[in-house]
Amino acid sequence: MIPGGISERLYAAYNGHDIDALERLYAADGTHEDVAQGRPKRGARAIAEGFGRFLGWFPDAHWEAQEEIVDLHGRIAIPYRLTASLQADMGPISARGQQIALRGVHILHVAGDHIQRSEDYWDASTFQRQINSIETEKKA
Repeated sequence: MIPGGISERLYAAYNGHDIDALERLYAADGTHEDVAQGRPKRGARAIAEGFGRFLGWFPDAHWEAQEEIVDLHGRIAIPYRLTASLQADMGPISARGQQIALRGVHILHVAGDHIQRSEDYWDASTFQRQINSIETEKKA
């Protein structure tokens, strides 16, 4: 990743669990779409609040960015690996310390020094399999 670039700052905010820093990265009217869930968040504050909810469930979340692919139109693609364990009940899913390890890709649409739009692509089927793992239940 480009040192000091927006993607490096994004992953620093993610891994530092810094909700305020994340909010500052997005344009005030920015959007984030978690494509697997199909629920876009609109506005920097709403994006930050959604991140905070995620950290409530997965307080040990860690993203490992693989590389940064930049195109000529201000878009950046970043393949990543997310690891975490479920530490709080997530709706109907009871927390049992289930481990997740997901591969995904963030697509950032950058305007100036801010993220105008981001899309997060990950495999919901893999997530469901890991979060509902019988093997995890046996270890608990």
